[in-house]
Amino acid sequence: MQVSNRQPRILVAEDEAIVARDIALQLKTLGYDAIGIADTAEQAVQMTESLAPDLVLMDIALDQPLDGIAAAETIRSRFQLPVVFITAYSAEEVLERAKLTEPFGYILKPFSERELGTVLAMALYKHRAEIKLLNTTRQLKALSRRVLEVQEMERRRVAIELHDELGQSLTAIKINLQLGERLKDKPLAELNRENIRIVEDALQQVRRLATTLRPSMLDDLGLAAALQWITEQSATRSGFSVKFHHVRAQARLAPDIETACFRIVQEALTNIARHAQARQVDIRLDRENETLVLLISDDGCGFVQEEMQARALAGNSTGVLGMQERATLIGGQLTIQSSPGNGSTVQMRCPWRTHEESL
Repeated sequence: MQVSNRQPRILVAEDEAIVARDIALQLKTLGYDAIGIADTAEQAVQMTESLAPDLVLMDIALDQPLDGIAAAETIRSRFQLPVVFITAYSAEEVLERAKLTEPFGYILKPFSERELGTVLAMALYKHRAEIKLLNTTRQLKALSRRVLEVQEMERRRVAIELHDELGQSLTAIKINLQLGERLKDKPLAELNRENIRIVEDALQQVRRLATTLRPSMLDDLGLAAALQWITEQSATRSGFSVKFHHVRAQARLAPDIETACFRIVQEALTNIARHAQARQVDIRLDRENETLVLLISDDGCGFVQEEMQARALAGNSTGVLGMQERATLIGGQLTIQSSPGNGSTVQMRCPWRTHEESL
């Protein structure tokens, strides 16, 4: 969630004009923007729709036919905005009814400026936390759904690869062996050479399949070597130029960090090849004190970040969710910056942890 420097915008729903003006003045003193005053429940709902405040300060005892509780219920269900109740009454039945609307605060008249500020600050903080939790839940649902889809796609791909390529190779060897059994008295050199060629092709197929699933050099040679390999592969296939810089470390990084970094770079390069129309890609793997910093930037066409985030939440851009999830699992944070025509930058920061420290 991006932090905004603007003042929180508060709508006041209060039918006593003098009280409403006094509340508006208090809000201004507290650093809030009182964007309007509604004196009926219907007007409060209408102004919420038109002005889109960050919070509604709602008097319960508004004029009939609807009171503040009914207005708050509509505002919460239609606009998902926080409501803080203000009232001069503390009757138990009123409180119980107000609770059903899930208010973000409740303050009794008369109240001090300090009390008002405390209630509003807590309500806005709670609302931001609620939005963050909701977005995280949506992301997890979209990611979980996509993980299952990708698992099935990968299983299908591996099954086809095994059947169509390895299966055919093994079948050819079987036929040649059966043919050799029938031709015992004739030279078998040609059949043997054919079998050797088929076996060599099958071995190449197995190596290619294994490398696709997980490159052995990531385990054998480490992250830097694996990233150098995948950047060269991507550049060859996609036509853009790649510069790779990395800090030379004395010890191997923890296996989970190496895997996460490799997959994040792999996904970023895939996205660049598919969408960015880039000519140059720069990848950096650095260390800042005890923090690992992975940076992938390109000079491509860029994109509107809000649209990308909306697609991700809808489950239509799960590659980004996957990168964020991998960063989170190693205690890191992933940020993406982009705008149309200005390329994009993916940055992942996480604690620097070596292989020995993870044992």
